[in-house]
Amino acid sequence: CSATCTIEPPAPSQLIPATGQTTCWNTAGTVVSCTGTGQDGEFQFGATLAYVDNGDGTVTDLNTALVWEKLDDNDVGGIHDQDNLYSWDDAFAVKIATLNSGAGFASHTDWRLPNLSELESIRNLENDNPAVSEAFHNACVPGCTAVTCSCTGGDDHWSSSTSAGTPTSAWFVGFDSGAASTSAKTGALRVRAVRGGL
Repeated sequence: CSATCTIEPPAPSQLIPATGQTTCWNTAGTVVSCTGTGQDGEFQFGATLAYVDNGDGTVTDLNTALVWEKLDDNDVGGIHDQDNLYSWDDAFAVKIATLNSGAGFASHTDWRLPNLSELESIRNLENDNPAVSEAFHNACVPGCTAVTCSCTGGDDHWSSSTSAGTPTSAWFVGFDSGAASTSAKTGALRVRAVRGGL
């Protein structure tokens, strides 16, 4: 860019991903028209959730440029199996180390455990159990592979973020409802790896 060009920053509402929520409910849990409610479903602020399947067992988030590992339902305990559980230490020492070994996964050796904000960015709060967009949960049938399907178990997934108040615990996102909380690092949770980003 020469000295005469100007780079316009994105609008503040586009810096944070939208929640994906388009429905509104009243306090009784009944679906209502969103008009005039002031609810998330009325305004839908944030960058529209948008993903592309790369055809190699990964999904790219078009807003953040993060590349996510797809999980499968291989049922034989392969490294991408959605049912694999890891302690927090093993999330790094086993899962991430395996993806980065040799030629790497999807030709990359810079896979890592996502931080809490990154992991929360793939939630889609219009959906429940799992609370993710279709890019992260489709064609998920027993025996499918990360190239042919995308699976998200509704349970808790580790982030790389430690709880500052309790350093023996780390943050996770439970994709049953999309809620974040903390768990002892010795607990057994699921892992989805990520790489890249803006």
